[in-house]
Amino acid sequence: MFWKKDRNIVVALEVGSSKVVAAVAELREDGSLVILGVGESQSHQVRKCEIIDFEIAQKCVHDAINDAEEKTDVTINEVYLAISGAHIRSANAQLTTYIATEGHEIMPEHLEELASMARQQPLHSGYALIHDLIQHYRLDDGSVTENPVGLSSKRLQAEYHLVSGINTRLQTTIRCVRELSVDVRNYALSIYATAQAVLTPEEKQEGAVVINCGAGVTDYLVYQNGSVVHSGVLGVGGDHLTNDLVAGLKLPFVKAEQLKREHGSVHEESMDGDLGGSVVIPGSYSFEERAVRRQAVLTIMQARQAELLQIIRDDLEAQPFWPDFAGSIHFTGGAAQVRGLIELASEIFSCPVNLAGGCPLEGDQGYASRPELSTVLGLLHYARVVEEEIPSPGAWGRMRQKVGKALAALGLF
Repeated sequence: MFWKKDRNIVVALEVGSSKVVAAVAELREDGSLVILGVGESQSHQVRKCEIIDFEIAQKCVHDAINDAEEKTDVTINEVYLAISGAHIRSANAQLTTYIATEGHEIMPEHLEELASMARQQPLHSGYALIHDLIQHYRLDDGSVTENPVGLSSKRLQAEYHLVSGINTRLQTTIRCVRELSVDVRNYALSIYATAQAVLTPEEKQEGAVVINCGAGVTDYLVYQNGSVVHSGVLGVGGDHLTNDLVAGLKLPFVKAEQLKREHGSVHEESMDGDLGGSVVIPGSYSFEERAVRRQAVLTIMQARQAELLQIIRDDLEAQPFWPDFAGSIHFTGGAAQVRGLIELASEIFSCPVNLAGGCPLEGDQGYASRPELSTVLGLLHYARVVEEEIPSPGAWGRMRQKVGKALAALGLF
């Protein structure tokens, strides 16, 4: 696929607010994924995971892909692309079809009919569908099943989680890649990809919330009974904590970022040093050495982080599934490394919270232990599922047709 014919290579690409990342892995015949390397470049002119200067952002994508090629000796012609941004919307849809076959036997075409109905659901003006994720099917007796084919029922109901985004913004991100002569083989919502990296099947079944704390956005997704029941993207991330330090302490952004990383905390129990003391910020060109109070740093950072977590909590508590939710909340992402996050989250949420574990991949485990890579590593797992659902050239043709239709809906095919 990426032209070493004896190897099946998959590449995941994320255009984030702080960096662009391209992860390369080999998909082996036994279904295992072996990470070969990760290319990275700093993002410029990407705000809240949305491109605001096409040429500059495209240069960053080019640099990340080149870095990945040099590290892995693989020529990248196709990628799986992570999609995010504060414009992303989601909703649940309940659809019904009636079974008129002999004995009311449910056939595969009934499932395809429901999937087609899901893809045709009305969206907000200017939006395009990203995912139609099946939750479960329900028979006329009220019983729930994941695979109703062969069962008898006069009526079949399907429940879907639908994810959509502003068409033009999706187009911009996809074109940014395709104009580099790199095809977008498929795409996925970033947080959906992240969940594939950090959640086990058991956790998905028991119930789990994944919160990915990025530089420009914080996105979250909920599994219950093995299905996605809710998701959201907020245009607030780790950079906002830094910007608050800039405004509150009158610091340059670089100095505020350094202060956040080295001495910052969002909970007093994890604060570096005595709250009554000060932190000395070293001087540099055009900046004189200064001392700032630790209490001020804590107050500023905690206020922003608490506000963000409370918004997510309020959204979750407003959902119909929440009273029955008995799972845990798993934090990941680069901004999840801020001191005190778990302590603060434990005070805000009514269920257990923890830092998500590493992504199970073979190869260099140094990549798996970096939470800021959870999205691209999860996207590799998503790619594996898609690849394994292509058992023959004919099926591959149908998959290409499906992806082609999705890209056509975005005006890109």
